Amino acid sequence: MWCIVNLPNGTQLAVKWDTKAIGQECLEKVCKALDIVCEMEYFGLEYWTPNQEESRTRQWINLRNRLSCDNSSSSIHLMLALRVKFWVPVHCLLQESVRNIFYMQARSDLLEKRLQAHDWNNAAKLSALLCQADGIRFNPLSLKAKCPTPVRRGSGGDGAQQQLSHKERKDKEHVLSFKKRRLSKQKSTENIENSHLPTIVTDEGPTALSANMKCGGNVGHTSSQSASDDDVAEDKVSTSPLSIYQNYIVYPICAEDGGDIDMPEDFYHCIAVEHGKLATLKMTPKSAKYWLLKQIQDLEGYGEEVFSGVTAHENSARCDVAVGANAITTCVGDEKNVIPFSAIASAKSFRRTFKLEYVGDCNDRRELEIKLPKHAMAAGLYRSITERHAFYVCDKVRGVVTNQFTRDLKGTIASMFKEDTELGKRYVFDIQRTCREVHDQARRILHEKGIEALNSSAVGNEDLYESMLNGGKQPLSTSRQEQRLSDKELDFDDICAVTDKLDMALREKEKRDAAIARCVEARVSEAMTCKICMDREINTMFNPCSHVTTCAECAARCIHCPNCRVKVTSTTRIYLPPELRISSMSTPSATTSCVATH
Repeated sequence: MWCIVNLPNGTQLAVKWDTKAIGQECLEKVCKALDIVCEMEYFGLEYWTPNQEESRTRQWINLRNRLSCDNSSSSIHLMLALRVKFWVPVHCLLQESVRNIFYMQARSDLLEKRLQAHDWNNAAKLSALLCQADGIRFNPLSLKAKCPTPVRRGSGGDGAQQQLSHKERKDKEHVLSFKKRRLSKQKSTENIENSHLPTIVTDEGPTALSANMKCGGNVGHTSSQSASDDDVAEDKVSTSPLSIYQNYIVYPICAEDGGDIDMPEDFYHCIAVEHGKLATLKMTPKSAKYWLLKQIQDLEGYGEEVFSGVTAHENSARCDVAVGANAITTCVGDEKNVIPFSAIASAKSFRRTFKLEYVGDCNDRRELEIKLPKHAMAAGLYRSITERHAFYVCDKVRGVVTNQFTRDLKGTIASMFKEDTELGKRYVFDIQRTCREVHDQARRILHEKGIEALNSSAVGNEDLYESMLNGGKQPLSTSRQEQRLSDKELDFDDICAVTDKLDMALREKEKRDAAIARCVEARVSEAMTCKICMDREINTMFNPCSHVTTCAECAARCIHCPNCRVKVTSTTRIYLPPELRISSMSTPSATTSCVATH
C-alpha cells in the first residue's frame, strides 16, 4: 500500500508501507528517500489532511505503535506529514539534508505567521535571508526604486469599531466555544453575549455583524473603495523591482498583538537593503539557511508546541500552555508564567483535563488545571512535556518513560492469562534517545560510513556575523572583501573547525585542572583536621607511637592513642607548615624553639 507524506515545503512524497508496520518503519523509509542517514529522532509524523490549516498544536503519531488508517479512500490509504519535532541548535545538525528540512519548516512557519520577528527591522533581515536561501538574485535597481505604499489595515472611519484588540476577541471566542459545548446543561445563557450573531471576516479578524450595521449604507461603499485601493497597490507592487519580495513578507509580533499593525511604507526597501548586504558578501544559499536557522533561535515561540484550553474553575479564562526546550510558559489572560522543568512536581491528564503541580517562585506548591477541547490534546500535552524534558534536559531516557504503555480491551483480557503478552499493547512515549545521544550516535554513524559531517559555517559567514553584530551597519569595504575572498590560502571552514576543537579542549582541560585542585584541597583539609572534634587542625603527637591525629584540646583527654590504642605516656606539640594549615592558630610570641614537650 502507498502512503502519501507531505513535506514542510508543501511537496508530497509517496512511500510503500505495510498494514502491520509501525510508525518508525515508515519514518525510516521517508528519511531514506530524503537521503537522511541518521538524526531521524529530530522529526515526527502526524496525520495530514489536504487544505487543512496548520497550527502550532501537534498531534504526533507514536512511532512505536502500529499505524492506523483513518482515510476511507481506496486509492490513498494513509496521508501523513513530516515535521520537525525537536528543534536543536543549527550547529548540532551534521547533515545538509537534515538542515534543509529544518529550513523548510522554518520558512513555512515564518511566512504563515506561526513564528514572528521581534520588530520590523528584524523582519526585514529574516525576509532577506529567505530570499538569499531560495537563490533569488539581488536586483540593484530595487535600491533606487520607489517603494509603493502598502495597504494600511484599519484605516478609514472604523476606529470606534476596532477598540477591541485581536487578542481579546480571540480569547473571548475561545471561551465561548467551550461554553457552547455545555449549552444543553445550562439553565440560561445570559452570560454568553452576541453568540447568536453571524460574523464577517475583515482584515482585523472576525467582527460581529451588529457592530458593522451601525455604518448603514456606507458599508458597501467603504468595502468597494478599499477593494479598489488594494488592486491599485497590488498593481504598483507587481510592476516594481521590489515585487520579488512580495512573497517573502515576515511579520513581527507587534502586528499580531494590535500594536504597530501598519507595515512601514519603506518595508520593501528595507528588505532590498538587507538583501543587497547579503549579495555583497556573496553569501551562498547554504550559508543563508544556516544563518536563518541561527537567527530564529532567539524568536519568541521558537520550537514550542502550544496547547489552548480554558481554566477549570468557574470563571473560565483562556489558558495557553507553550512547551519549550527548557521550560513551560503558561498564559492565563494577561498573566504570563514561566515554569522550568526542574520546578515541576507532577503532571497528569484525565480525559480532557490536564493537571500540573509545580513549585512557585516563593517555594510554595501551586496547581494549574485546564480543560482542553479533546481528550487527545490533553494526552498530547502530557506527552509533550515528558518527552521534551527527557530529550533536552536528561542525560538518558529512563525506563519508566520508555516502558509506559496502555492496552485495549483484547489486550487487557489476554494479559490476565499471560502478563508479558504484546497483544493490544500501545506505548505512551516513543522517545528512545536524548539530544546528546542522538548527536554522538550520528557522528559515529557518519564516521563509519565515511561521510563528512557538515561544518557549522561557510565562507563569508564571518563578515555577515560582524555586520549583524554592528546592528545592520555597512559591512566590510569591497576591497577588503575581495582581498579575503581572493586569498586561497585561508580556508575558513578548516579554521573554524580547528578553533572550535582547540577551544573545547582548553575548556575541558581547565575543568579537569579545577576539579583536581578542588579534590586535592579537600583531601589535604580533611587530613589536617582533628579526627575527634573535626573542627581544629592537628598539632599534637602521641608518645611513644608518634601518631599525629588530634588537636591539643582533644589530646589532653586521650589516655590511649585513637589510631593504634597504645597507652599515651606523653604528648608533643608540633607546628605544621603555613601551606598546610587550615586555620590561623594563635602561637606564643616568645617561642624560640619549634618543638615543646609537655
